[in-house]
Amino acid sequence: MKVESIVEMATRYIEELIITGKLKPGQQIKEEDIASKLGISRPPAREALKCLEGEGLVVRKPRKGAFVIEMTESDIREVYTLKAELYAMAVYNGIDTITEEQINLLQSLVEQMKKIANTQKSSVLKYQKAHRAFHLKIMEIAGNQRLLKFASNLHKQISRFSFQTLSNEEHLHVSNRYHQQIIDMIIKKDRENASKVMKEHILNAMHFLLSKPNIIAALGSNIQNKIMIKTD
Repeated sequence: MKVESIVEMATRYIEELIITGKLKPGQQIKEEDIASKLGISRPPAREALKCLEGEGLVVRKPRKGAFVIEMTESDIREVYTLKAELYAMAVYNGIDTITEEQINLLQSLVEQMKKIANTQKSSVLKYQKAHRAFHLKIMEIAGNQRLLKFASNLHKQISRFSFQTLSNEEHLHVSNRYHQQIIDMIIKKDRENASKVMKEHILNAMHFLLSKPNIIAALGSNIQNKIMIKTD
């Protein structure tokens, strides 16, 4: 098992703060605050912010520091539509070479998502983790490393929005049903419909988000205050 480095740990920590909305768009992230909270030196915190900048979650402003990136409704539409095309391409290209073992892994991830969704206090972060693993595996099977890297960055840019939409119980179950449909089409080696359902799944998530202007408003505000990290 790969041991997580200090930089990876700091990156995951900051990313989770962004995804869960504890860090808002436009909010400043200070290296010293991250370092102090995690009990590490500033260089790993600095490297973590560079990693997140490369993934489109953080933006650096000259002589000001690092800030959570802000997204407009137009940005959201752009990212979701690109993501839909890339995810559909991945399942279309990977379906001919997928093995029985890989299908079983994908099915187990769908079962994990279903179990999480059906628990009384479902964990959105746990659901997102299984959800992410499902799509990553499909992209790995497709064998296109550029597609994998580009789609992964797009996914991370909108993870904070999907965290909020998946907190809606109805939408969570809709998401789970889409994944079951996708694996059913993969098992049948029906690349056309697998690709079609995959694209529909991503666009459905986009339309649900756009129907909730309160989420976009909450995650799109321009907050200029310093990072305040709670210890709870």
